[in-house]
Amino acid sequence: MKILVIYIIIFLFALNDLISHFNERALDANLLMLVNIAILLFLIIARFQFYKIIRGSQQQVEKDKEDSHYIALERKAYTSTSFIQMALSLSFIGLLIGFLLLRETAPSVPFWSFALMIISVFNFFPNPQLMKITNPNFQFPNPQSNHYNQEVIDQFDDGEKYVILKSLLKVYSFLIWGLVILASGLMYYSIFSGNSQLISIIGIGILLILIQISYTTSLKPNKLK
Repeated sequence: MKILVIYIIIFLFALNDLISHFNERALDANLLMLVNIAILLFLIIARFQFYKIIRGSQQQVEKDKEDSHYIALERKAYTSTSFIQMALSLSFIGLLIGFLLLRETAPSVPFWSFALMIISVFNFFPNPQLMKITNPNFQFPNPQSNHYNQEVIDQFDDGEKYVILKSLLKVYSFLIWGLVILASGLMYYSIFSGNSQLISIIGIGILLILIQISYTTSLKPNKLK
């Protein structure tokens, strides 16, 4: 609960910073500060969900309601993780945009984003208490192991592997089409605005190549000895 109180105090400081400097800052600085406040809200919601999960896991429920109870806890665990992921992504993008546009005019705004990114990174680390709920039998393998990825996959049963595979295939398809649409959009932006996005388009092209080659190579069967 102490961490939740700290987040609320930080949120109040950020809100006060936005209100007290609202007229002094440009529109883009105020918008980015609003994003920082939204990030704090996401972290508060994630932490609040975490405490609800811990309390729920300590409750005694009737035998016929155990399955639905633990499914509800698991859903809350994934919801909490989603809010942390959104906070981490927004703080990273906010830091980049803030450093690019506001490092001289309003340096405190990207500093807020940087601090929130650090907090989000620490929150993103897998929590053993949550792992006991989402996957009670999961054991983290040695990070220095040469077969770390395989050892992680082996922790899941066939049903869980199927769900993971299905999700990853959706992500792969979304990522490929997203990069293609983004590159096309940057092309039209370059044409109509006169601001060349050639480097960005080349970077997206390289990513497309690496992603597709990595995926195809992973499907290639090993040589018979």
